[in-house]
Amino acid sequence: MTIRKCLICRKPFTPHPHVKHQQTCSDPECQRERRRRWQQAKRKADKTYAARQQKHTEAWLQAHPDYWHEYRNRHPEYAARNREQQKSRNETRRSTAIAKSDASFLETLLPAGIYELRRCDPAGIANGDAWLVKIALLSIAHDG
Repeated sequence: MTIRKCLICRKPFTPHPHVKHQQTCSDPECQRERRRRWQQAKRKADKTYAARQQKHTEAWLQAHPDYWHEYRNRHPEYAARNREQQKSRNETRRSTAIAKSDASFLETLLPAGIYELRRCDPAGIANGDAWLVKIALLSIAHDG
């Protein structure tokens, strides 16, 4: 009889005889984590699968628009923790300037290169949308 260590919990287990390369024990938490890891790897490797999963999630959220509101009401500790984490993220972002309105002066011109742009809301918080852009210096106009 073969004994293996579970890939998730590291406890010894006896593999099922019909599952040739079993790496996780049958504990529900380990099985849930095994499936989560498989799905994460599948989404990373298969863009079609990832798109289908995203479409399914969006459809479900559209059918259940109050889900997150109700979840936060039922789990106040989750909402409080999330608020604290967001405050920390906001402080980190505020500690460095995201954009300046006077960034076009000659002293502050960026060298040509590839840059990442992020859209910001009025409070200076960048959201998840980002674009890669190439900035090329064509010419410098001199006044007078």
